[in-house]
Amino acid sequence: MKKKKLSKQQLREKQRNEEKKFNRTMIISFILLSIMAVLILVFFTYRCQTRFFYRETAWYGKEIPGEWVCMDGDILKLHKTSKSTYKNNVYYFCSEECYNYMVMHFTKTAMVRDAISGDLINKAEALIGLKEKGKPELVYFKNRQTMNMYYEQRKK
Repeated sequence: MKKKKLSKQQLREKQRNEEKKFNRTMIISFILLSIMAVLILVFFTYRCQTRFFYRETAWYGKEIPGEWVCMDGDILKLHKTSKSTYKNNVYYFCSEECYNYMVMHFTKTAMVRDAISGDLINKAEALIGLKEKGKPELVYFKNRQTMNMYYEQRKK
């Protein structure tokens, strides 16, 4: 079998088509690589805020671990907080100033009303939840039953 020889014009046309295909592939690869690099850099730059946003939305309706809250300011924190024992109860604070404020104003800071029953409870013994989805404000509950009632009322 004889190989068919290409004319110069056909050869140039074939090379041009191959170059176009290669250039298109390279441009698409470069754009995808650039987008991936930007996404990775943004994620690593704002990873704490990304995780915090996730916690604000995913933990709504669930019990929040005490190490993520400041019991003085009643807010969800970006990073884990310090664990402190006072009067045989464990409290969590974001700073020493918050702890000192709680010690000086114990009855005002450490005691809170249950969101449903209105009973006075100690924050160290309470269940902690988010007041609103996507917001860092906290609400305290006496038990699991009042917590479930609170979130069921909010759904309506």
